[in-house]
Amino acid sequence: MLEGILNIATGVIALVWPGLTALTFVFLVPAWAIVTDVLMVVAAVRLHPEYGRWWLILSGVASLIFGVLLVIAPLIGLVVLTWWMGAYALIFGIMLLALAFRLRGTSVGAPTAAATPR
Repeated sequence: MLEGILNIATGVIALVWPGLTALTFVFLVPAWAIVTDVLMVVAAVRLHPEYGRWWLILSGVASLIFGVLLVIAPLIGLVVLTWWMGAYALIFGIMLLALAFRLRGTSVGAPTAAATPR
């Protein structure tokens, strides 16, 4: 929930101030990635290991690495930022899909809404 609120706030900031410079964007993205990392690690600690805790931790680490790389080299240019964002999105997406399949596999024996009597 906190990550969703953070994503909405980031989007609103980007819409309200469209004249932000590319350098400001380069600092906004790593801040978002680093805060996302913290939220994911907190969520992973609360998640039972059986449900794929490590996938959530690994996606959080990927988010942290992405954010730190952008902080270290902010003037790399928007083309490289696009490459990094693409690689980040690919790795992050794969890890979250692995978590989703892991969580879906745990609910195979659980009754669904269609199977429960009304």
